[in-house]
Amino acid sequence: FTLTHHLDGEVLVIRTNGYLNDLGAEKVDELCTEHLEKSINKIVINLEKSPLINSIGISILIGVIEAIEEAEGSLAFTNLTPTNRKTFEMMGLLEFAQSFDKEEEAVAKFKG
Repeated sequence: FTLTHHLDGEVLVIRTNGYLNDLGAEKVDELCTEHLEKSINKIVINLEKSPLINSIGISILIGVIEAIEEAEGSLAFTNLTPTNRKTFEMMGLLEFAQSFDKEEEAVAKFKG
């Protein structure tokens, strides 16, 4: 599992690559926490290259959502596979985070 990230204005964009299990999700969590402490609270997570996400990964993402909510921020997931979208809906993640087909759409929404 690897991830890359960059700031697009005031929006943190994270791109994951590989199986999003406990180790991968912990990396996402650490990166989000680091940026939330710097008052960067609009976060886009592109999951295009992470078609597999296990239950521990999802539970850590729920913690990320809670941290972003506490910081009065916004979170968007992009490029979800149909299976991941359904899982995120069933687990309630998309009640607290938005979903976009493309990363650019989420970034534009958060910048606008």
